[in-house]
Amino acid sequence: MEIKKFFVNFSEEKRNFIIFLIMHLLVWTCIGLIRTVLPTDSLEGIYWGSLHDFGTPKHPPMAGWITYITYFIFKSDFSIYFVSQLFIVAGWIYIYKIARKFLDENSAMLSVVLLEGCWCYTYITGYYGFNPDVILMFTLPAIVYYFYNCVTKNNFCNWLILGLLVGFSFLNKYQTGLIIIPMAIWALMFKRDVYKNKLFYMAVAIAFFMFLPHIMWLFKYDFFPFMYFEGELTSPVWYNHITAPLIFLIVQISLILGTVVLFCILKKYAKSGFELYKSTEKKDLWFFLLLCFVPLLIHLLMGLCDGGTMRPRWGFVFWFLTGIMLFYFYPLEVNKKEFNFGIKLGYAAMILTFLSMGTLLSVEKNYRSRYPVAHVYSDMQNIWQQNNKTPLKYLGGYIEWTLPLTVYNEKDNMVCLLDTFGYKSPWVDEDDQKANGTLIIDRKQEEIIRDTKKACPFLSDDYEVKPIEYKFFVHNAFRQPREYTIYYAIIPPID
Repeated sequence: MEIKKFFVNFSEEKRNFIIFLIMHLLVWTCIGLIRTVLPTDSLEGIYWGSLHDFGTPKHPPMAGWITYITYFIFKSDFSIYFVSQLFIVAGWIYIYKIARKFLDENSAMLSVVLLEGCWCYTYITGYYGFNPDVILMFTLPAIVYYFYNCVTKNNFCNWLILGLLVGFSFLNKYQTGLIIIPMAIWALMFKRDVYKNKLFYMAVAIAFFMFLPHIMWLFKYDFFPFMYFEGELTSPVWYNHITAPLIFLIVQISLILGTVVLFCILKKYAKSGFELYKSTEKKDLWFFLLLCFVPLLIHLLMGLCDGGTMRPRWGFVFWFLTGIMLFYFYPLEVNKKEFNFGIKLGYAAMILTFLSMGTLLSVEKNYRSRYPVAHVYSDMQNIWQQNNKTPLKYLGGYIEWTLPLTVYNEKDNMVCLLDTFGYKSPWVDEDDQKANGTLIIDRKQEEIIRDTKKACPFLSDDYEVKPIEYKFFVHNAFRQPREYTIYYAIIPPID
C-alpha cells in the first residue's frame, strides 16, 4: 500500500521512468551471478579495503572501503553487483536532475533512459563489477548538479554538499580533478563572482580536509601510487604516441553510438528533423562543451605526450551529458506517445545487451569469470603442506590467480603480495614473511622468476627459483572444459 501511495503522486510517464530505473538495477545486478568469481577490480577493492589504510597501490581508498564493508557485512558476490548498480542508478537520478535545468520533464527522463545504449552503464559495470569508475559515475553528475545550483542559487546547503561530494570523489579517484577543471573554466567565463564568494572557499576547505588524510599518507609512502601512473603512461615505442590516443578516441566514440542510434530512431518515429537548435544561450553551450570535451581532450593530450597505455574506461565516466546534449541541441517534442516509444527503446537496448553479455559469460571458459577457486586453493594448500610445516600465509605473483584465493578464503588470514611498483609494501612485515615463506603463482616460468624477486626482495641475487607446472580446468556454464597451465614456486621459511 505504501508503494502504491508513493506512485499515485506521479504522472504515468514518471512512474514508467522509475520502473525503468528499478529494472536496470535488478537486471544488471543479476548479470554478475553468471560468474563464479567476482571481477578482479572488485576483488582488489575487497582486499585493499581490508588493509584499513588511507591509500592503495593505485588509487585513494574510498572504493576499497566501500567494497570491503559491503562484502564484510553481506558475505555475498550479489551484494557487490547490487551496490555497483545502486551507484549507477543514483548517478542517473542526478543526470535527470541536471537535465531538468535545460529540458522538459519527458525529454529529461528519456535523456537518461537512452543511456541504456551507452555500454559503460551496462556491459562494463556488469563485467567489471564495482570499482572507482563506478563511483565516479555517481559523483561526477552529482558534483555538476550541485555546482550548477551553487552558481545559480548560492545556497549554503548546496555549497556544503558540493564540498562533501568533491572530497568524497577525490578520496575515490584522482580523475575527479578532470571535471573540476572545466567547471572552473566555465565559472571564469560566466560566473566570476563565484571566486569572491566565501561559501566557495568553504566548499574548497571541506573538500581539502576530507582529502588531507590521503595526502599525508602519500607523503608517508613517497607517493608510490604515482609509480603506477608512470608505468601506465610510459611508452617503449614512439608510434604509441599516435596509436594510443587514436584508439582511445575511437573507443570513446563507439561508447556513445548506441545512445545516438536510439535517439535517431526516436526522432524518426516522431517524424522530427535534425535541425540544430540555433538559439542556444552562450553560457549553456559552453557548459556542455567544456564539461563533456575538456576531460576527453586532456586524456588525448596525455596520450600524445606520454604514449603509454590509455585504458578506454578512463574516459567512459565523462559522457554522462550525452543524452541531455542530444535532446538540447536537437530538440524533440516528447508527448506521451513518443515517451512510451522511448521507454520501449530503452528496454530493447537493455534486453539485447543483457542477452549478449549473458551469452558471453555463459559460454566463455575464462579464468577471470569462472576460476575454480576451491579446487585450486585445495591443491595449493596440499602442495604447501607437503613441503612446509608452517601454514600457507603469503601469496605472490599474478593477482588474478592469487587474489581470488585470498579473498574467498579470508578466514585463513592470507596475505596477497600486491605490486607496489618498486616501493616496499607498507602492509607486509618482511620478518614475518621470511618466517612463514611464500607461494608464488604465475602464467609462465620466466614470470615466476620475475615475480619472486618482486614479492621476496630479501632473497639473494643468486637464489635459484624452481618453477613447477600446475594444470587445472575451467568450465563454462554448460560444463565445457578448458585446460590452463600455470606455474608456482615455493619459497620456504627462512630462519
